[in-house]
Amino acid sequence: MASMTLKKKPMTKDAFLKKWKEHSAQLALADSDPLRLKYHLQPPMGWLNDPNGLCQKDGVYHIYHQFVPFYPDLCSVFWGHVTTKDFIHYEYHEPVLYPDSKWDVNGPYSGSTFQKDGLMFVYYTGNVRRTDRADYDYITGGREQNTVLVTSRDGFHFTEKQLLMTNKNYPSDLSLHVRDPQVFCENDCYYMIQGARDLKAHGSAIVFESENLTDWIYKMRFETDTPFGYMWECPNYIKLDNRQFLIVCPQGIQSEGLNYANINQCGYFPLSCDFKGTDYKLGEFHQFDRGFDFYAPQVFQDESGRWILLGWMSTPDAEYDCEQTMEHGWVHAMTAPRELYVNREGALCQRPARELERMRKNGDSQPFQGSFQRSVSVCFELKVRLDNPTENFRLILRDSAVLRYQDGILALDMAECGAGRTVRGLETGAVHDLQILSDTSSLEIFVNGGAEVFTTRIFDSMERLQLEFASEHAEGTIEYYELTA
Repeated sequence: MASMTLKKKPMTKDAFLKKWKEHSAQLALADSDPLRLKYHLQPPMGWLNDPNGLCQKDGVYHIYHQFVPFYPDLCSVFWGHVTTKDFIHYEYHEPVLYPDSKWDVNGPYSGSTFQKDGLMFVYYTGNVRRTDRADYDYITGGREQNTVLVTSRDGFHFTEKQLLMTNKNYPSDLSLHVRDPQVFCENDCYYMIQGARDLKAHGSAIVFESENLTDWIYKMRFETDTPFGYMWECPNYIKLDNRQFLIVCPQGIQSEGLNYANINQCGYFPLSCDFKGTDYKLGEFHQFDRGFDFYAPQVFQDESGRWILLGWMSTPDAEYDCEQTMEHGWVHAMTAPRELYVNREGALCQRPARELERMRKNGDSQPFQGSFQRSVSVCFELKVRLDNPTENFRLILRDSAVLRYQDGILALDMAECGAGRTVRGLETGAVHDLQILSDTSSLEIFVNGGAEVFTTRIFDSMERLQLEFASEHAEGTIEYYELTA
């Protein structure tokens, strides 16, 4: 789970349902906010962050997530629950995990689902923060990070909680920060990967092995030759087209020019590991998103074999405003669902899930030379193909967001509509194509087939919106659609 600076109180299901009824006015207030997104998941009220336990079972996608419904007054953490069959129509349900045991009294933190023989094994981190002393730093003292298991046959009803591991079961050189389990199968054996921070404040991902999905033995850890951040949150292992990748969220990396501009990062390492021994190789870290609002993604494989990603459309501890909607009693959302694929260069790429095409209406396509301009709705999809991809250009999106390509630098300027967000950019030799999804208060920009992505919240007027592309020599084709959820 992404870091949260909240004081939380335990709460049972009965207490939650009572409190929920008492907050009906907050539900109506949230629903009235013009910044509510039209086709992205968001909390009915309160706070949403990390996607958890993502899976598809019997044709239904189950999307669990960190949920603080009564934020900021009562900051108990739950696992919220949403289902969908098509990533367009969603149904909200009551939470499935509550902070109601001694192993997770301060919240069921992030985790994942592994399915075997029709049974869902749901692993998560139970968070406990002790308050019996005033000198706890919650790094080396005062915290419990328990690995907990529940199972389900339908995604709605779960067994009693089972404690699998405590900090005593993790390597002795680690701090008390070990969390966010993901379970997968390789070579007919089960493995669990968790994010970790050691006593020297070096981040890593630790790996456990099991033959039965309940008894786990420490096996190895993935780490870089030189320290790379003090904590690796939300690890995900993925094997796609016979290539292995380790997705992590390293905290504490210093910015380097255009790179690592956010206070906390998210990206992937190409990985080589057969899991038979303890040998492995990590490739160069690649940022997964260059925008302002992307963190804690989770990936899963659906019943058709696709790898799908959902991320938290925010970032912890940001210096800009991440709670612009709090006056209406809700904060944060998830990204649009994205399919992962490997391009010809071996990069792990993202593109909007194909289901989102069903929201398109009033579409058109036309060639352009040099420039184009048009009025747009607030919810739209724009695709731009550039025939001469090294030409400089400027693209104004909506009211005042600017995407600019100048001498090999692609930059997103949100200074006029970002609530404190300024500029994010990257070096790229050429821009071949863009695919842009706009919602009321979000932009997702996929560059060169999703090899690079900018995700950001946006807070403009939502009036007299337009697209304006300007370049001296650029040529290509634009494709535009209004989107309706």
